[in-house]
Amino acid sequence: MRAFLFPGEIESGRQTRVVGTMSIFGRPSPAIGAILTLLSLAFFCAGSSAWAREKSRSSWTAGAHHRARPSAPPQRIVKVSLSGRTLYVMEGDRSLLVAPTCSGKPGHLTPTGVFRVTGKAKRRRSGKYGFWVKDGQAVEGTKAAGPPGRAPGWKFVGYPMPFWVGFSPGYGFHEGYLWSTPRTHGCLHLTGRDAERFFALIDRGTRISIRQTQPEDQTLGKEVHHPEDEKEADPPSCFFLSDQSFTTPWEDVRKSQTGKPSQTLGAGEPNATTRKEPEQGKNQGNGTAGPAPRPS
Repeated sequence: MRAFLFPGEIESGRQTRVVGTMSIFGRPSPAIGAILTLLSLAFFCAGSSAWAREKSRSSWTAGAHHRARPSAPPQRIVKVSLSGRTLYVMEGDRSLLVAPTCSGKPGHLTPTGVFRVTGKAKRRRSGKYGFWVKDGQAVEGTKAAGPPGRAPGWKFVGYPMPFWVGFSPGYGFHEGYLWSTPRTHGCLHLTGRDAERFFALIDRGTRISIRQTQPEDQTLGKEVHHPEDEKEADPPSCFFLSDQSFTTPWEDVRKSQTGKPSQTLGAGEPNATTRKEPEQGKNQGNGTAGPAPRPS
């Protein structure tokens, strides 16, 4: 004997009458069926939404190449003035960073337009420009041109590009030397400390505007000091080949130079090349001691 009645049932001896809704032996009415269907959908959607949120949170930490969250403040933007040689990180009318920069030389111009940050990496080396290293020597060159004389046994080591922030295939912001004229291979250089600040401020998806001029040139840009690194001493090539190039601001190394390259670079470290400024389109260098060329 049942201890309870379904809604709409009336107990009458051993008989059970249905007076409006359902009985244990009957089918649900259309109204009850609709309610049950809606409740099932609500529970399913709630579970799916919670799973999706958890999946989204975990995906940002999956993998291992500096995956960054999309820029939280949508109004944050990076503005680059090529003729003003200045970078501005703006959030509305507020400036978060104003810093000198150096852009691409003729034949390797920095692209103009509106871009988005595509990726970040605190440690990255160029896949095109760098040194060919063998038996304690380092000869500047390109990977495509191959080692000196196409001889075997050489190893290619790309120029360091600390605090890399990419915005287009082959182009990005990173630490590097700042000349008084455009002289990079298209990337935008920042001093070591500015590159680290910039890296912390910018996320994947942050908008970037690169133009010949920016409105901020007439206000914020007038106070910017522009280094002339071509007047400073060059570190030896062993600095660019070592992890120190990722851990020490380059401006600190430059200040410590006396203008004469070190002749004692340490056991197993390559000597510097004599070529300071490569000719356009040529791959030279003889591996003898001398100032190292600046990466670009």
